[in-house]
Amino acid sequence: MEKSVVHVGEAEISEESGMGRVAWHWREAFQQAGYRFIHIGPAAIGGFVHPALFPSRAFEAFKRLGVKPWVCLVHEPAAAPFVKRFPGAIVFSHGLERRAWEDLLRSPESRKEVRFRSRILFPLWRLRGCDFGLKRARGALVINQDDRDYAYERYGRTPENTFLFRNGVYLSATSFAPGSGGGNILFVGSWISRKGIKTLVETARILHELKFQCRFTLAATGFDEEAVLRDWPADLRPLVKVIPCFKREAEAGLFSTATLFVMPSFSEGQPLALLQAMEAGLCCVTTDCCGQKDLIRNGENGFLFPPGDALALATLIGVCLRDAALRERLGRRARESVSQRSWAATSREVKEWVERIASN
Repeated sequence: MEKSVVHVGEAEISEESGMGRVAWHWREAFQQAGYRFIHIGPAAIGGFVHPALFPSRAFEAFKRLGVKPWVCLVHEPAAAPFVKRFPGAIVFSHGLERRAWEDLLRSPESRKEVRFRSRILFPLWRLRGCDFGLKRARGALVINQDDRDYAYERYGRTPENTFLFRNGVYLSATSFAPGSGGGNILFVGSWISRKGIKTLVETARILHELKFQCRFTLAATGFDEEAVLRDWPADLRPLVKVIPCFKREAEAGLFSTATLFVMPSFSEGQPLALLQAMEAGLCCVTTDCCGQKDLIRNGENGFLFPPGDALALATLIGVCLRDAALRERLGRRARESVSQRSWAATSREVKEWVERIASN
C-alpha cells in the first residue's frame, strides 16, 4: 500500500518563495521514493485566514482527507492540533518562532515597531502552539545550530529526535567573474525591520559620505519602489533599484550583475538567498547570528559583522570594494562550501531521517 506523507504549512508549495521552495524539494524526494505527498496549505483550507485560525482550519482539512498518513510533517505554528491527535507527527521549523520573538524584542531596531498589543497577544495565539508542538512531537526538524541548542534547552529535545536539516542550492555551471558588477551591492529579502533595513540605509549613507561609488539593488522586497524609497534619504534614492519580486529563472541573472551580497538581518533561519549568493560565487557580508554564522566562516568564505552595526558593515563593504582579488577569493570559497548542497542531496537527507524516526 502507498504510504502517505501529509505536509502542513502556511505557504503553498512553490519555487518562488522560501518556505515554498523547501517544500517543493522535500515533495520531490518523497515522491521519487514512492510516497504519496499531500500538502495542506491556504488553498486546502479555503484561502488565507488570520494566522491564529490556520492550525484549526488545517486540522479540519486534514480530517476531511479521510486518509491515515504514514507521517505528518507540520510547520511549528500549526503543530498543536496535529501533535495532540497524531503521536507520530514531526514538527519542522524554518527558524524557531519563540527564539526569533525573543531576538526581536532584544533588537533596538525592531522592538520599537512591535506594538504593545502584539507583545501581549502574539505569544498567546501563536507561540503557545509552537511550544506545545515542539515539546511533544516525535521528531523536530530545525534549521540552524542556535535553534537546535535552544530546542534542547527549552523544549527538552535530544539529538536522537532532533535533526538540523540543510537547505539546498541550485547548482550552476557558470564560472565566477572576479570584479564583476561595478560596485553593485545586492540585498535580497522582504523590506521589513527584522531584515536590518535601517542598518542597510545607514550603511549606504556612510559609504556615500566616504565617496564610494556604489549602487544598491534591493530584490524580493515585497513592497513597491515608492514604499521602499520612503526609507531612504532623498540624495541616495537615485542609487537604489527596487525589484519587488522576481521569478526563479531570473535569479542567476540577478546575482551575476552584483559585486557584493549583503544580509544585515537580525533574525533568520537558514537563508536561501545567502546560500544561492554563495553558490553564485559572490562575496557575502552578513550578520554574525542565526543560520548565517553556520554558513559563513568570517574572513574565509565571507564576512560577518555584529547585527545593527552599520559602521562595521560599511567598513567591510569598503574593504571588499577596494580589493577585487579578495572578493574573488572569498566568492570562490563560498561557492566551494555549498558545492555539496544540491537540493536533491539535502532533501534526500530529510527524507531518510524522517523514515528513521517514523519507523521507531
